[in-house]
Amino acid sequence: MRALIAVLGMAFLATVVLGCSFSASASLNSEGKAVLKGKDKIMVAAAQPAAPEEPPPPPKKKRKARVKGQKIEILEKVMFDTAKATIKVESHQLLNDVAEVIKEHPKIKKIRIEGHTDADGSDKYNKDLSQKRANSVKKFLVQAGIPEDKLEAVGYGEDKPIADNGTEEGKEKNRRVEFNILRGKELKGE
Repeated sequence: MRALIAVLGMAFLATVVLGCSFSASASLNSEGKAVLKGKDKIMVAAAQPAAPEEPPPPPKKKRKARVKGQKIEILEKVMFDTAKATIKVESHQLLNDVAEVIKEHPKIKKIRIEGHTDADGSDKYNKDLSQKRANSVKKFLVQAGIPEDKLEAVGYGEDKPIADNGTEEGKEKNRRVEFNILRGKELKGE
C-alpha cells in the first residue's frame, strides 16, 4: 500500500516539477523501489517501509478480589506463617488487589477485616491470634494506601465457623480472613 502511495506521489511530483504528462507509467522494480516513466524521464524512489504495528495492549490482569454485595470477596486465602500473624509473601498480591478494589469504590466508607480460626487450641489463644492476623492485614492495607479510619480489624477466633471443625477440610475453611463492608451505599457486584 505504501509503495502504491509512493508511486502516485511520484507521478504527481513528476507532473508538477518535471513536466511529465499523466500518461506516465508507474511500477515497482525488483528491489521494491517505485519507478516512474514519463515522456522523456525516469524516476526511481524507495518505497516507504510499512510502519511498525502497535503492540497489542497487555492482557488485563485478573484480580483476586472483587466487590460482591456488602463484601469484598477474595478468590484465595490470606496465608500466614503457622501460629503467627506474619502474612506470607504469596498473599501480598491478593492484599494489593483488595487495596485496589477499595480505592476504585469510593462509596465504601468502612470495612471490617475479620480474622477467624479453627477450633484447635484454647478460645483465648484463637481469639488473640485471629486479632493479631486481622491487625496485620489492616496494617498491610494502610501501607498500600487505604486510610486507616476506613478499616477496622476484629478477631473472632473460633466463634464463627463456616464448616465442621471435626474434619481437616472444615478446619481449613474456618481459618480465614473476610472483608465486610460496614458503611457505604449498596454496591453492585462486579
